Amino acid sequence: MTVRNMTVAAILVGVLAGGCQQPAQPDQRAVENPEKYSRDRSLCQGQVDEYMQNRRRVDDASAGTFANDSDRAGRDGLSNQMANYSDSRNADKFMASCMEARGWPQPQKAWWQKIGG
Repeated sequence: MTVRNMTVAAILVGVLAGGCQQPAQPDQRAVENPEKYSRDRSLCQGQVDEYMQNRRRVDDASAGTFANDSDRAGRDGLSNQMANYSDSRNADKFMASCMEARGWPQPQKAWWQKIGG
């Protein structure tokens, strides 16, 4: 094995080992003050639910306006799956943003975790 190959192998091992993270530890403040955490989480969940309902209503109205006959015949399963996936990703982002605004920092993810899941 050459020095270059060993260097590449060492880098790969480092990257793979870095990807194996410990499970997320609960925020110490959430453990110390569970009532405030649950109250803030409940308020944020209400805001996220309301926002997502309004957004879905607008998206459905615009999709109905621009839909063609094949979509109206029930052959739009992929577009529904894509919309549901987008909604879940956006709801997670809005929830994290709301919790951060209320003083509950969210754990930072590595870039490859932000892309895939």
